[in-house]
Formats: sequence, C-alpha cells, structure tokens
Amino acid sequence: MKVIDKYLLKQFSNFLFFSLLSCWIIWLVVDVIEHIDLFIDRGASILVVAKYYLYYTPFIVFFLLPVAMLLSTLFCLGLLAKNNELIAMKSTGISLYRILLPLFVLAFLISLLTIGVNELILPKTNYKKTEIRKVEIEKKKKEKNILFHNVFVQGEDNRIFFVNTFNSEKNEGKDVLVQKFEKGMLKEQIEAKRIIWTNKGWLFENGRCRIFFDSLGLKEKESFLLFDRLYRLDLKIKPLIFTQRQKEPEEMSYKELSKYIKVKKKAGQKVSKELTDLYLKFSYPLVNLIILLFGAPISASPKRSGLAIGFAITLAITFAYWFLLKTFQSFGYAEKLPPLLSAWSANIIFGVLGIILLLKAKK
Repeated sequence: MKVIDKYLLKQFSNFLFFSLLSCWIIWLVVDVIEHIDLFIDRGASILVVAKYYLYYTPFIVFFLLPVAMLLSTLFCLGLLAKNNELIAMKSTGISLYRILLPLFVLAFLISLLTIGVNELILPKTNYKKTEIRKVEIEKKKKEKNILFHNVFVQGEDNRIFFVNTFNSEKNEGKDVLVQKFEKGMLKEQIEAKRIIWTNKGWLFENGRCRIFFDSLGLKEKESFLLFDRLYRLDLKIKPLIFTQRQKEPEEMSYKELSKYIKVKKKAGQKVSKELTDLYLKFSYPLVNLIILLFGAPISASPKRSGLAIGFAITLAITFAYWFLLKTFQSFGYAEKLPPLLSAWSANIIFGVLGIILLLKAKK
C-alpha cells in the first residue's frame, strides 16, 4: 500500500500543480485584459502593475484552489480508471475507500494550510493590493474623504473606539462607543452622541459613562454617570487615526474581524454581514476536502473518460457550488438565514451529496 499511496500522491500532486498554474495564468490574462485601459489611462508602470499582481496572487491561488483540486481529482482518478489501474488495485482486495485515503488526508492537510494562509497572509496581501490599486494605479489620495463611516479603532491602554460617522474637517464624530478592557474584562464604557477633538483631548457630549468594578473582582458598587459634556484629557488617540481607510472583512484576520463584530454589535449596529464573512473564513477552505469527496466517486467511474468530459464536469460542479455559496451568503447578509448556517450550507449540501456518491460507488 505504501507504494500505491506514493504513486497516487505523486500523480495527484503533479495534476494539482499544473491545474493551479493553468487556472492562475488564465485568471491573470483575463484580469489584465479587463483592466488594461485603466493601467494605460492612469499611466501605471509595468513595475507597479507587477507589484499589484504579486500581492493579488495569494488571493487568486486561495480562490482557485478548490477548482484545481477538482480538476486534479477528475484527471488523476479518471486516468487511472481509463487505464484500468483502479480495477487492478481493487482486484488485489483493496477497497476504493483505502485507495482514496491518502488523497483525503492530503486534501485535509491542504484545507488546514489554507485556513492558516487565510488568517496570516491574505489579510495583509489583500490590504496591500487595495492600497496599490487606489494610490499607485488610480492615483487617489489616501485622505480624500471627509466623512468616514463605521470606524473601528484599537487605541491605547486596551481601549476600543467605535464611531458611526467621523468628520475629518471638523474633527468630530457621532454615535460613539469607547470601551476599556483589563485582563479580558470590560472595565469602562463611554457612550456619547457626539465627540469633538479640542487639541488637548476629547470632549464627549450627551452620553453616559460606566465603570464596571465587579468585572475586576472588586467589592465597590458600579459607577454610573450621565453627562451633557465630559472632557477626557487622558485619551491620547488623535483624530488622524479615524480617517484611515477601514479594512474590509477579507483584509482582517479572524481575531480582528471578531473584535470588530463585538464592538459594532455593542454599538447597536447590524453585524449579519460581518458574521457571515467570519464563518466563511473557515467554511471556504474546507471545500478543498469536500470537493474531493464529491469528485472522487465520479472520476473513479470507468465509464467517464476524456479531457472534454472532465472539463465539463468541473465547470458544472464549480458553477453549482458557487451559485449555492453566493445564494446562501446573500441570505446571511439579508438576515434571512443565521450567518453560521448561510456560511456552511453549500459545504453541507455538497458534503452530503459526496458521501452518497461515495457510498454508491463500486468498491
């Protein structure tokens, strides 16, 4: 079995590499053709365009990896079935499940790897890619906007700031929430209708301030203060930080997005969209395993042969999966389904279908 496992893994890895490379090249060519007018009109140099696609590549690979996994499964196992190699393996008493075991282990490891990439690498490269496009290609100024909405900032002393709307000309914000944590527990919370920078500190208007002593294990009663005006000279955070571009969910790590959701939820904002994107950070990488579970029984059938049929099956399965994924994702955004269910529904459907196909396949 060790010889067969090595043979299968080598064949599959070769197909995976060339499939992923082909998909990446096709994506690059199509994207360059689509944006060539923008590059020429804005006078973007070849070096800048190359740098843009360098930071774009991790997302492209992450996005297309399930397609490459499916192509590799169909071509690798399809070739073995066409050459009767699978029949030869089965004739020695080896079941189809045991033959596919090393591929399932590899797919599981790839899924874990993509989860790590999605957490550690993609947020940084996606943010850098967007910055290059806006500043170096489209020639936009970083601080062009006056109004900034739904601003989330991590401040000093474990403080978190949420401002619904910030005016960079007046240095004032509306609907503000400031929280301070100690040892993972909420110690102080300030809510205000308006906040103004006074060159010495921040002035809060029409709000309330609460000190949570119990959260720190102290015996004193909770402090609660309603105010019309409250000066806080101890807050060292400057207005400039509120004018920085807010990261998109794909530019945040799981931890960053979780904090953003927590603060936005406490501020009374809807978080269904962000929660759906948060759960997708784990559900989408696992499709690399599920797509193999779905494609292996189809490709192991000796009746299926030919590159054209393999491409047709790949396109059909890919479009079906993406249709379901985007449909359920929109349901999660619109709060028609719980975010957790909307993020995992496509995987659940394809996973169940894959198990049924695998059970019905000739052992």
